[in-house]
Amino acid sequence: MDGSKTVLGVAVAVALWAGPSVAKTDLPSYVGSDRCRECHDSQYKGWVQTFHATVVQNARKHPEAVLGDFSAPGLSFKLEDVDYTIGGHWDQRYMKKIDDDYYVLPKLWSVQARAWRPYNVWSWKKMPYSKYCKGCHVTGYDPETKKAVEGHIGCEACHGPGRPHADTAGKKPIVNPKKLSEDRRDMICAACHVRGQDLTGTYFFPVGFTPGDDLGAFYVSLDKTAEESNTQAILRGFAKWKEDRSANAKVRCEVCGIYGDETKKSDEKTGVMDFCFGCHAFKDKLPEHTRHAASVNIICIDCHAQQTKDLMNQQGQDIHSYGYFLVHPDNCYDPRVENTCAKCHKDKPEDWARKTVERWRKPVDVDH
Repeated sequence: MDGSKTVLGVAVAVALWAGPSVAKTDLPSYVGSDRCRECHDSQYKGWVQTFHATVVQNARKHPEAVLGDFSAPGLSFKLEDVDYTIGGHWDQRYMKKIDDDYYVLPKLWSVQARAWRPYNVWSWKKMPYSKYCKGCHVTGYDPETKKAVEGHIGCEACHGPGRPHADTAGKKPIVNPKKLSEDRRDMICAACHVRGQDLTGTYFFPVGFTPGDDLGAFYVSLDKTAEESNTQAILRGFAKWKEDRSANAKVRCEVCGIYGDETKKSDEKTGVMDFCFGCHAFKDKLPEHTRHAASVNIICIDCHAQQTKDLMNQQGQDIHSYGYFLVHPDNCYDPRVENTCAKCHKDKPEDWARKTVERWRKPVDVDH
């Protein structure tokens, strides 16, 4: 037998047995969100108000980011163990460095319920952040070095590597999700909002994927069926993710319009209230909820921020997050509560509204 053919055959067999290799991440092609800000300041200022911008925070540098009550009894870890926080809207998780990797600690803090809940209690030490989470919580991640361009979800997570665009003062194009086909646009979000693994089965995020690519070439959905291609399974999973969130009262409240819908404004009280009470079933307790008598005739948007693109634009602010998944106001109130209350309570001192609302904590414990 020809020796060269034998060697070639062995090499092919080894390659097939080894399976696909981990895709490469071209880190030098990224520039970071601060560079994007040089030309896109308005979009940058809107992006920093989203939870994408603060999904991961250094707890040592920003201790105010830690929301959990570490004085609670029964915790298996201490505040001193927390190196980074993850999230801070509905739930907050905490990371600790062990050897050369980070691990998510076995309890999470429910921000809304103000209570601790178990999280991967038995397996947390077997799930290093670099393999299970990091690729979706940062921008431009290289699994070989465990380095990322940004430690949070920055501009290039949705627009792709920006160096060619930035270095030519915008002459070379960059990915604009609005100009992609619906499937390719959905894949940008699906890359992190559909559970799966890279083609090697090593990482639980799509290593090497950039916006505009076919995600199916980098990622396998965990619930893929034998009859589906990778792409079909991903798009099916993402369609379900959107549907679930459209039916979720929290997200209705957060985005005020439901993902992907063009919600028409209504100036009529009944239209506004019907929309809100489509999810929040405490209409008969409204006076108790608002701390205002029924005769005041107050409606939801008198106190709550209308989280819509139109409202943000009226204020000269572009909350730059695809689908308008916006930051929920503190305690569900308009963060400009002084201005909101002052519309009716003009005789009160400037700090009266804030102190009053903080004293209430929650107007009434309903289904928030």
